[in-house]
Amino acid sequence: MAKIKKIVATEVLDSRGYPTIECLLELDNDMLIRSYASSGESLGKYEGVELRDQDPTRYFGLGVNKAISYINELIAPKLIGIDPLRQFDIDRWLIEADGTPNQEKIGVNTISSVSQIILKAGAQASGIPLFVYINKIFNQFYGKTTVIEKIPNLIVTLINGGKHGTRNLEMQEFQIIPATSMSYKQSLQFAVESYHNLKQVLDYRNAGIAVSEEGGFAPSLLTNMDALEVIKESLIQRKVKLGVDVHLGLDLAASQYFINGRYSIKDKSQSLRVEEYIDFLVQISKDYDLLILEDPIEQQDFNNWTILNEKVSNNIYLAGDDFIAGRKDRLERAVKNKCCSAVVIKFNQCATMSQILELVALSKQNNLKVIISHRLGESNDSILADFSVGIQADFVKFGAPVRGERIAKYNRLLQIDSQITKV
Repeated sequence: MAKIKKIVATEVLDSRGYPTIECLLELDNDMLIRSYASSGESLGKYEGVELRDQDPTRYFGLGVNKAISYINELIAPKLIGIDPLRQFDIDRWLIEADGTPNQEKIGVNTISSVSQIILKAGAQASGIPLFVYINKIFNQFYGKTTVIEKIPNLIVTLINGGKHGTRNLEMQEFQIIPATSMSYKQSLQFAVESYHNLKQVLDYRNAGIAVSEEGGFAPSLLTNMDALEVIKESLIQRKVKLGVDVHLGLDLAASQYFINGRYSIKDKSQSLRVEEYIDFLVQISKDYDLLILEDPIEQQDFNNWTILNEKVSNNIYLAGDDFIAGRKDRLERAVKNKCCSAVVIKFNQCATMSQILELVALSKQNNLKVIISHRLGESNDSILADFSVGIQADFVKFGAPVRGERIAKYNRLLQIDSQITKV
């Protein structure tokens, strides 16, 4: 079996034009593997901490030369000659080397970069596709056989607000979820056509067709419900049945507009008490046939997550992203209190691939839907597509069906879909 010959980390740019880490790994059979670290903008309070240079003379302090030096000078030399199939051992060593609960010493981006390249190297050394290799090690970890049968269902962003788009909308993502009866190719075609049809509607209404950093439109609208209405209008124009052919979804990122103990949104003339806000969420879920509400409640308020979940769980997936933030202890508490019915999992919320697999396994054991999600700062690396198929996620969220770093992931799913179909 091939062993690790060399690992070299380099500072490159992500899709936002900010520095990130590229890793190049060479096996002793001369195979080369590359991977790129992703990075978030809307960060959960409990996420792992990225290591940035904090040098104001370079990239506004966001350089990653410190992380690069940790990999090249401290981590890489100790991995030369190691079998890349030892994913769990290497991940454990990385976590122990940092020694902090949120990876603030070495940096979650540093550890994640190394763990990710080891995963890819393991697949190459095994001579099997990455999604098949991920499935294999997940089954080893999970202790059950997860059979690769399908491509996860799509959650596609059409409009961005909050930190991901125009600030006149407090809510972060306005999404469509094509019906599960569609094949992956049909779902992708439906999403792409819906995106371009919405562009025509926004242009006709003089609302603006500027796009955000993850490709969703950032129009000039007055309220969050205006965004849902214009998406609904564009779908009706296509003679699409809402609630049958397609559902709508929201990533609310509610902690961003939770101010002084109340929820402040332009849809209401006054800020709302939590009880009023929950009633508002229940009502719009009915009015717009919502299927997914992501981070609808402030991330520390476990009690009201439970209350909302009790009210909507028969019809809607209540998904925790910043609420869980890749933390096993928070997921276990959420399960115990019945706070949510789905979990959003992102690379570098957790530091290692092993930790992510553990979160996925825990979610599946407790019948929670698994959503594998991109981050705002992405690259053309398509590992998310392979990972989502390998662990048989219920949904994937890659952003809008435009921009190279998003399309790379959608296109990779097309490739995997053809391989699954042949099998």
